[in-house]
Amino acid sequence: MKQKPLTKYSVLVLLMILSSLTSCTSLISPKPIPENKKDFIGQWVSQTGFKMDIKPSGTADLTQNNNSSNPDDIKLNIGVTPEYAKDMLVEFRGDSTLIISRPTVRAREYHIDKNPYQDEETFKMNLNGVVLSRQK
Repeated sequence: MKQKPLTKYSVLVLLMILSSLTSCTSLISPKPIPENKKDFIGQWVSQTGFKMDIKPSGTADLTQNNNSSNPDDIKLNIGVTPEYAKDMLVEFRGDSTLIISRPTVRAREYHIDKNPYQDEETFKMNLNGVVLSRQK
């Protein structure tokens, strides 16, 4: 049985579109953490166990409590990723917003309530109303 020419061309066009989209997402690369945001680099942990490891290269690894009903976890969890998400992109928008994302999908915007600060021997910061402590 002969296939319709339109069907052959439709498949070819679809493959070309998918190829283009794949190559576009690979062009998005992390930007190193700016000099004025270097205090954000490190592994930050909330009291509930949420972890955000911000690297100098401009990526972050997250460990989140996906099934938690704790209000702090709800404020911090990305929700669209597995419990452990590696190599998320880090972006700062002004002085009040930290964005953690994957190419083509914005994952989470965090409001920076308080920039990293030293509290006795521990560095802390507040994101979305939750205190995170930097691990040594």
